[in-house]
Amino acid sequence: KMVLNMLILNLPVEKIGTEMHELLTMANRTTEDVFSLLDNLLKWTKSQIGNLNVVYQDIDAVEVMDSVIDVFNMIAGLKKTIREEKPEKLPVCADIDMLKTVIRNLLSNAIKFSNENSEVLVKMEEQGDMVVVSVKDNGCGIDEEGQKKLLHTDTHFSTFGTNNEEGSGLGLLLCQDFVVKNGGKLWFTSKQGEGSTFYFSIPLKK
Repeated sequence: KMVLNMLILNLPVEKIGTEMHELLTMANRTTEDVFSLLDNLLKWTKSQIGNLNVVYQDIDAVEVMDSVIDVFNMIAGLKKTIREEKPEKLPVCADIDMLKTVIRNLLSNAIKFSNENSEVLVKMEEQGDMVVVSVKDNGCGIDEEGQKKLLHTDTHFSTFGTNNEEGSGLGLLLCQDFVVKNGGKLWFTSKQGEGSTFYFSIPLKK
């Protein structure tokens, strides 16, 4: 996956042609989607059967967020801007792998459901004894009927992205599970045609 990313980044359109560049970009996106689905499925299965332990570590949530965003900014053909509003540091005691999985899924969804050349806004702030992270897109949003089905394990719900990418609905359930395991909660606001904002909280380090 990383090799394909670097290949596309290092080959200008004028040297390989528009058609080949589009094919490589499409292959890259497909590989990314398949990898993400399999990774989520494996983690969800392990979590549900009790084989996934939470490993608490003292970490800086801002540093973790930056590292995930850096990877997304390397993806070739990404025509969305990720903007951050954050303090210098936010110490938490959490499972770093679970935290990265949550951030990756929320960012991936925001990008998938955003319009081309739009902005995804990531905010991090202290609210009482919690760190609250929000990921806001200006994309297609979710209708009221869909909002009622979201984040429920007994309701399989997914929608299509702005380029007709099909979601599995599993990523958000995994995010909710991991956030709860780390002492927080996951919620969202959305309006069809205007976009969505997903929030999650985790405790500040005491």
